[in-house]
Amino acid sequence: MSTTSRGETTRERILAAASTVIREQGLAHTTTKEIARLAECSEATLYKYFTGKEELFLAVLRIRLAPFIGLMIRLPDQAGTGSVPDRLTGLGHEMLRVYGDSGQLAMALFAEPVLLDRQRDLFLRTGAGPQHANDQLAEYLRRERELGRIAATADPVALANLFLGACFQRAFLVAFLGPAGERLLDHDADRFVAELVSAIGVRNGGAAAH
Repeated sequence: MSTTSRGETTRERILAAASTVIREQGLAHTTTKEIARLAECSEATLYKYFTGKEELFLAVLRIRLAPFIGLMIRLPDQAGTGSVPDRLTGLGHEMLRVYGDSGQLAMALFAEPVLLDRQRDLFLRTGAGPQHANDQLAEYLRRERELGRIAATADPVALANLFLGACFQRAFLVAFLGPAGERLLDHDADRFVAELVSAIGVRNGGAAAH
């Protein structure tokens, strides 16, 4: 299937093709030849933009995660606006999407120890890393607690870990079980998110249940 679209640059076509090939074949079986074929360019052209499939993989991962990172950075400043349940419901669905999509790509790193070390080194040098999602959600919940919109006794860090950990586990189970994943689980994503939001103790008005 062609990845070409109007206004798309060669670099963008290569990244789109890399994303498709890595997702369908796995990082270990991905080749620059196949990526170039799908991007409708030569391997020589591909190497003008990227040093190889490893650099392509990291670039794809950064692009996939960029919207999510932006969302989490803005989250604490949204405390006091809208309702807490609505905010967490939207976040829950976004987390399932992110963990189901980019999470599978990220886990491919564990099959490539050298690439994993490079990514860990990048996190150490830049202060980045997936743990900051928990930090940002905890900060949002802390601010909502200060505003009296969740219980004064709520532990923001524990609630953030519970919320994101549950989303990650569900996304992992769906990915691991394959096409039958959603059917084999007890309930669909909407009910899962609704019950998760309820479990951390917020009700429709935004204040926590006591």
